[in-house]
Amino acid sequence: MEKKVVRYVRKLSGQEANDRYIMILADRLELFPKPGVPFKIQFGEKKYDSQVKAVDCWCRGPKKPHVHYRIDLTPFIAVFRPHFGQTVTLEKIRKNLYEMK
Repeated sequence: MEKKVVRYVRKLSGQEANDRYIMILADRLELFPKPGVPFKIQFGEKKYDSQVKAVDCWCRGPKKPHVHYRIDLTPFIAVFRPHFGQTVTLEKIRKNLYEMK
């Protein structure tokens, strides 16, 4: 049986690049461990601790608070410099391990 490839692909916005995070769309959350649950992201040969974080947001106004989900890219800054329009791929290698491309 062929193994299904689990992959999240995102084109970074200017805000994501400047603030060094990858937004995880709510309809794609099931591809990752639940928010707050640690997992590893492999970049090259090195593995980094990570997690999906839930961030309160009022971008729709004060009467419509909601939550955005994101992965912090700060731990990768020595090896990965995000920029506007860059496409980032997170591919699940096994449980709790993803590779960033």
